[in-house]
Amino acid sequence: MKYLNLLSAALLIGAVACTEEKIESSSPTLGEMREVFFDAETIDMEDAGEIDVKNTRSMMREGGEIYWNANDMLGVFTQNGSPQKFKTANGGKVTRFEGYNDVEGEFYVLYPFNEGARLEGNIISTELSAVQYPEPGSFYNGGNILLAKTRQGETAFFHNVCTWVRISISEDYAGTITGMVLEGNNGELLAGDVTIDTTLGNDARITVCDSEKASKKIVMNTEDHFYQGKYYYFILPPQTFEKGVTVTFVNKDGLTWKRVITSPATLEPGKSISISNVMPGTFEYGEDFELENCFYVHTLDGLYEWAERVNNGEYDLDCQLMASFDFDKDPENRKWIPVGTKEHPYEGVFNGNGRELRHLRVDGEYECAGFFGALGPVRGREDKNVKVSNIKFVNPSVRSSYTGKENDPDDDGYIGVVVGMMNYEFGDNHSGAVIDKCDVTEAMVSGGENVGGILGRSYGGADVISRCNFQGEVRGAMFLGGIVGNVEGDVVDCHSHNATIKQNDKRYEVRSGGIVGTNNGDILVCSANDVDVSTDGRYAGGIAGANNGIIVGCVAYGKATATFSGGIAGESFGAIKASYANCEAEAGVVYRIKTDILDDFKACFTTVKGLNPVVSPEAHYNLWYAPYIQLKKDELNEVLQQTEFHTHNIPGSFNGAHWEFQQSIDEYAEYLPIRPVKITKDEN
Repeated sequence: MKYLNLLSAALLIGAVACTEEKIESSSPTLGEMREVFFDAETIDMEDAGEIDVKNTRSMMREGGEIYWNANDMLGVFTQNGSPQKFKTANGGKVTRFEGYNDVEGEFYVLYPFNEGARLEGNIISTELSAVQYPEPGSFYNGGNILLAKTRQGETAFFHNVCTWVRISISEDYAGTITGMVLEGNNGELLAGDVTIDTTLGNDARITVCDSEKASKKIVMNTEDHFYQGKYYYFILPPQTFEKGVTVTFVNKDGLTWKRVITSPATLEPGKSISISNVMPGTFEYGEDFELENCFYVHTLDGLYEWAERVNNGEYDLDCQLMASFDFDKDPENRKWIPVGTKEHPYEGVFNGNGRELRHLRVDGEYECAGFFGALGPVRGREDKNVKVSNIKFVNPSVRSSYTGKENDPDDDGYIGVVVGMMNYEFGDNHSGAVIDKCDVTEAMVSGGENVGGILGRSYGGADVISRCNFQGEVRGAMFLGGIVGNVEGDVVDCHSHNATIKQNDKRYEVRSGGIVGTNNGDILVCSANDVDVSTDGRYAGGIAGANNGIIVGCVAYGKATATFSGGIAGESFGAIKASYANCEAEAGVVYRIKTDILDDFKACFTTVKGLNPVVSPEAHYNLWYAPYIQLKKDELNEVLQQTEFHTHNIPGSFNGAHWEFQQSIDEYAEYLPIRPVKITKDEN
């Protein structure tokens, strides 16, 4: 293979003013490194659509100017088949793409790189996404498709093969828009698998293949909001809209309003049309639709349809919840069946978009009970992205009478408002799923052995439960927690408040905690505020009933009542660091320590004067007590930074949770008002 080096400048996406274009090309002997230079002046994207100059090349934008972004990638074709990857390590107007390829003869360069792209004869096939990210003032990085053709000793020019519809909301509009949908009024194909006929030269364009992946809609959504007065760009294939286009606007409540334009419009490569200063009118419930294996729910009927399809075999059907619903207002008074089972868990991505589901009612003899019964990948699809995020449950009631066989450890009940069980098939290994940013308030959760306010049981070693909040009541038989009943993965930045966790079956040895009943993973930067954890059994803690993993940076306030109760944990086989409690309990921090590792406890203390941090130490410990002196933020951070978290040797094991540990430490450290004073074991 021979080394190919492309040195390029980024050019404009809409139309470009090339006032003094200078092109230089070196012509080394065949097989040597080849450099290609592109120099051109650029203009602000907001002015691009007003200049009537045909554009033949374009790249990215940053701050209104046009830039390459670091880690941009090109695909280079030198023969039929797949492209070779070329990557730039630096951003800017001029940057260098590097990679390896055979540069003999003509070759094509495609942006962005797509490992699934193919060259067959004169036709290049790639894909254009129907789900596009809203970037104010531009299209999103890696969205716009470009093509260049060149040969050894010649200059490569990139050509736009797409077109754009750009839309802006009036600056006078006072509402909040969170989504837009573009479609043609004559059923035009807008995205999916696309081809490029390279024989058209500078007039090359993408054409959508009429296949199962073809989409008649393009969707943009954001968890934040669209900015008034800024253009947002839809990327689509050049074509004529004979009956015009329709843009559907979605507001923060998930209601929709449509801007219908009936006049024909022809879009050429490198050109855009503008729909400017839109002032939305009266919003109402929209229509459900499916796009790229994702069901967009605008109605309660649509939510039930999606759930039924998943339970009937479409286990990986993604969902975007576009509106809030109240189950008590269902005119058909339908029963909610948990989505996914122990045998067939849900394997998709569910995004609640911050919407509310009120008065969820689940009541029956379910082994796995909750909005989702079971969640997680299955064997053969271990790498699949499985995630539930950004949803709010108000006044839910989730109850299950399932008890299982008393002497069968695999026959338990799993109950949580959001999910009953995660990753059963991959117990004690490194597969994982994510529950992120889910809030539950005014809840009643009741069931058998594994009961949690958010999740009943996590089996996956790489499961992540992050940024979740719970307020309400949890009742169960064995493993009970305000967030999770029993966890193998990581509980990160989660909080329970005004929560009651109680035992409802005295036959079992119970482990109850304000965050987790039994922790076999990591509990990082969590708080239990005004919690009442009580059992007639053995172990209760403000954070965890039993800790077999790591607890770091946690705070508990309230009451823990059990034979062995502690402000942080009832018993601990694992480490507890940089955590404190203000709890009525038998022990200020942990009742029973079952580890001989001296450094397993550091900077942990109780604020309850006169209460011993440990009652029954069964090993050495290093605990702290002090009632009044300030704990400085940098001292807390020093402890946390020295702690090695269990990341299971998986790169980016927190990926998908979008959580920055240092940021959370900074956010919560100011609430730690005590500087610890050391108490030794002998003094205790």
